[in-house]
Amino acid sequence: MLHNNKLLLSLKKKFSNKSFLVKGIIKIFNKKSAILETESNQIYEIFNLYIKNVIHKDYVTASIKNIDNKIVAIPIKLLKSSINLFIGSIKINNNKLFIIPEKKYLHNLTIECYSKKNIEYFVQNKNKVVATIINHPLKTKKNIFIAKIIEYITHNNKYLIPWWSILSKYNLEINPPSDDLCKNIHILDKSSYRKDLTKLCFVTIDNNDTKEIDDAIFIKEISKKELIVYVAIADPTSYILENSELDKIALKRMFTNYLPGFTIPLLPKFLSENLCSLNPNEIKSALICKMKINNYGILSKKINFSLAWIKSKAKLNYFNVSNWLKNIGNWNPINNNIKQQILLLYKFYKYRIKWKKQNVLFFNNTDYKFIFNNKRKILNIIIEKKRIAHKIIEEIMIAANICAAKILKKKLGFGIYNINNGFNFNKINKVISLLKEYNIKCNASTLMNLKGFKKINNKLQNLNLKLLIQRLKKYQLKTIFHANPAPHFCLGINCYATWTSPIRKFGDMINHRLLKSIIKKDIVNKPSKEIFFLMNKKKYLNKQATKDLSSWLYYKYLKNSIYTKEIFISEIIEILYVGIRVRLIKNGAYAFIPKKFLYPITNEININSKIGLIYIKNKLIFKLCDTIKVVIKEINTDTYNIIVKLAK
Repeated sequence: MLHNNKLLLSLKKKFSNKSFLVKGIIKIFNKKSAILETESNQIYEIFNLYIKNVIHKDYVTASIKNIDNKIVAIPIKLLKSSINLFIGSIKINNNKLFIIPEKKYLHNLTIECYSKKNIEYFVQNKNKVVATIINHPLKTKKNIFIAKIIEYITHNNKYLIPWWSILSKYNLEINPPSDDLCKNIHILDKSSYRKDLTKLCFVTIDNNDTKEIDDAIFIKEISKKELIVYVAIADPTSYILENSELDKIALKRMFTNYLPGFTIPLLPKFLSENLCSLNPNEIKSALICKMKINNYGILSKKINFSLAWIKSKAKLNYFNVSNWLKNIGNWNPINNNIKQQILLLYKFYKYRIKWKKQNVLFFNNTDYKFIFNNKRKILNIIIEKKRIAHKIIEEIMIAANICAAKILKKKLGFGIYNINNGFNFNKINKVISLLKEYNIKCNASTLMNLKGFKKINNKLQNLNLKLLIQRLKKYQLKTIFHANPAPHFCLGINCYATWTSPIRKFGDMINHRLLKSIIKKDIVNKPSKEIFFLMNKKKYLNKQATKDLSSWLYYKYLKNSIYTKEIFISEIIEILYVGIRVRLIKNGAYAFIPKKFLYPITNEININSKIGLIYIKNKLIFKLCDTIKVVIKEINTDTYNIIVKLAK
């Protein structure tokens, strides 16, 4: 039909003696059919001899050529692979190991692989494994895909398959970095820069089973209205050389990944739980922030950062400290020095909370915790309430991060900053209109500056306008990482930069190096744009993995409720034209009530999603933030979406 098409003939003539490069995404349909979809939405057929060199969804550079009067794309360079980790089954052929991926990434569905020595002999056909691509034909001279087995799925660990499957879906790591990377590790900066603070009564407060202890605190009362606070943070950058193999691995991971029932550390455990962890009665290197606070919770402008040696005098836990402060139970501090430190920590909290009430945007978010047995079977889901000891440490760490942000801004003008600009400027007119409904008058310039934002927030809190606060949430921006200092509206401050979790966050490691450069008066470069892109991306991917896993876990936990008809109290969190989104208060699961389940005669239902109200027969029945009773109708076994209906 297109044989004599003039446009096609002219294109063929144009390309007959020329070739050019394009970038695009590979899409493989079968062994003989694949296309390249370019960034400008043009489509080219992949020359069939080269289909074997790519994976479905690879991002590549390709050469567009005319071969035998046919315009085709020849992939020549890999820009980004679509997969890193994947799950598959072993196939043995002529004493060689191959993997057949569960998902159809390749045209021939098999990948040559290798494993650790002496393990191949125990492998059998159809054994399941987790593997990673280590050779891509477009990246090396070897014209084949090669994978490395990184985990064998056995009877003892097969319960982790759902976790590994979700992590592999997002190309996220499943294991901590190897302790072998720490074989020749040693402290890099044993120098005169380090002060000896080992005699100060530093204490740590963590969960009872915490092994990565990254913060210790010592407080001195200098008057009835002022405290001096020393915050000591574990110092992994004193062991990890910049641009070393271990540093590059941490850069790639960016964060410790906390999934329900499964944690994948940022650093090798030998480093995070041994060398760097601020264990009691051990001399450790630390980065110190010395700050002063008054009885109004205001931090002094005089801030000092230094390198030091410290020795924690006690490993306390949240449970015991919280109980002791509330006069519950029999636990007591081991001596008066520890007792005094706990009381001063509590005093710091009471000072700081005065400032917080006037400056910080409060969200009544409820945290939930999955309780598992040793085989990751869900036993329960509980509401996890922050007790007083948690809040004390949280406020001290936030204060220390504020201090770091100020020093980095003053001395360098850059760092790894967490920024939040409050309301989306493109939606600011909707925010103004919404506030006007409640007789709150303001303009765009007021809402888009920190002072005005805090003023409006305080007014809403004082008026207890829960419905309005909930409706405003959809116009608020998310927090992102950025090189330049900028306000964090939700925290009510001009700039914010974290450095208190370097064992868990690579960005905090970078800020450690920047702070050290200030201490040592070294010249240092501004972090690259690529780092911020990767940080924001990894944060998103980790969040998506947590979301997917939580959906599956809720399915496993709640599927029997379909038959038991258990009634759940839920809160309306969103009203849509097609129905209501709710959250089950008891366990935190999100669910949906379709419009047809609200009232049998749907024509008599009037949903105003804009203001979050539902009328039935002209009578207001539901509104945003209402609590309603529901039962689970069904759970989609593909998406794990929970459908509920009103309880009778």
